[in-house]
Amino acid sequence: MKKSYALIGGTFALSLVIAGCSDEGVDHSEMEMGSSPSESQQEEPDQEGQNMTNEDGQKIFNLDVTETHWMYDDETMTEAWTYNETVPGEEIRVQEGDEVVLNVKNNLEEPTALHLHGFPVPNEMDGVPGVTQNAIMPGEEFTYEYQANVPGTYWYHSHQDGATQVDKGLYGVFIVEPEDQESYDVDEVIVTDEFASTEMDMGDMNGMDHEGMDMGMDDTGDMDHAEMENGDMDGMSHTEMMNEMYDTMVINGQASSQIESIDVEEGNKVKLRFVNAGLFTQVVSIPEHSFKVTHYDGQPVNEPEVISDTAFRIAPAERYDVEIEMDNPGAWGVQIFAEENQERLNALVPLVYDGYEDEELQTKEVNSSFLDLTTYGEAQDINVGDITKEYDMLLGSDDGGDTFTINGKQFPDHEIYEVEEGDVVKVTIENDTDFDHPMHLHGEFFNVISKDGEPIQGSSVLKDTLNVRPGETYEIVFEAQNPGNWMFHCHEFHHASGGMVAEVRYEGFEPAFTPNPNVPNKPE
Repeated sequence: MKKSYALIGGTFALSLVIAGCSDEGVDHSEMEMGSSPSESQQEEPDQEGQNMTNEDGQKIFNLDVTETHWMYDDETMTEAWTYNETVPGEEIRVQEGDEVVLNVKNNLEEPTALHLHGFPVPNEMDGVPGVTQNAIMPGEEFTYEYQANVPGTYWYHSHQDGATQVDKGLYGVFIVEPEDQESYDVDEVIVTDEFASTEMDMGDMNGMDHEGMDMGMDDTGDMDHAEMENGDMDGMSHTEMMNEMYDTMVINGQASSQIESIDVEEGNKVKLRFVNAGLFTQVVSIPEHSFKVTHYDGQPVNEPEVISDTAFRIAPAERYDVEIEMDNPGAWGVQIFAEENQERLNALVPLVYDGYEDEELQTKEVNSSFLDLTTYGEAQDINVGDITKEYDMLLGSDDGGDTFTINGKQFPDHEIYEVEEGDVVKVTIENDTDFDHPMHLHGEFFNVISKDGEPIQGSSVLKDTLNVRPGETYEIVFEAQNPGNWMFHCHEFHHASGGMVAEVRYEGFEPAFTPNPNVPNKPE
């Protein structure tokens, strides 16, 4: 269906006038854990051999974590860390109601763990070392089991030293198709990422030793701020360091000339699922076609209107589902670029009609019109319930970008939000830094109810990751209905490793594991 498409001399117009920032409850009661892998007799392997369905109807996926020589294009190779020797990892696509089993085997020389981002799993399946499990040590295996009862576009990635491991390729897409899934002629995922050809150790940019971090269960160690090894990065700002390092846009594991085309025919019904697995806020522009944004983070938008000549921003860990009207034959380049580094981090995803395979890709200059989540779609009444707890989340940086805080606190001496099951919790998030902060809440979805003091005017906005740009303030509300200890952190991994991590902790909850002081748990 897709093929590699060489860009034939086309220019990528990146003139962008930035005109400022524009931009029901989920039932967890049926979440059940399946049987352990030793009890699951695997049968009926799928074509690729890694996926199986056992006699109980469980969907079995085996993910081997392995170091692999990976070619981003004909000239750019890296020693990637992969799931099943591919970047991104194998796409996991299941049906609503399926029982899913992920068997993860660690063939690396480093410990790892797998987090299913956005999907509300039981706490013991959340894949956060030191919080919900001990990291998977080299040569060991861990099984994640859950019921796929919340449809949407999600993704999975390492949550052990994420600034290093996700950057090296440990991420993939997880899709739960609803029972009433619409039929599409094309349903493709576009995963954005960045590659750094300059070898600098951004994983240690904050000089923090996370081994044995105390997340409120056991006192297993302290943070060591004395191990800062920034090398050539001394004296550079956070943005300068990022822009210096990351110089190659990666789409579905491939760089520019190797990016595969999305092949369509006139009249096709096309769904594109955009997933940002990288570190930069990306801008996406679809030229000369009308489209609808149907889902944020896998959750539906109410009555989305058809728009055109409008770009949208997608921050790290966010997902946007888009339906495009295929009514303008040609060879088009969907433009994707990093807002803070568009000269170096940019790419075209070929959207090519049948019969136009040999044509030069056409683009259109990106203007300053951006999708505004606060007004898009049709307004609807949502009942968030009576607020029982209110908290503030002030995002800060005392040194301009080397360390990051929430309410002046830095992980592991972090902010803890205490809740009880059934609480309706409002959190006011204010960004007092110069950086975007995509804030991700584990275990729950939340409703965005206001931005900068103004109530949401369009469709309700139900998300698990919300990008809070400099100077912005959002109010969010969630119902505490999934007991556990849950991280609430910035998903720019260097900001999290720099301290921007909080925790939602249910009163009376007892974790299902015991932290092992001999395991180097690095939960971010």
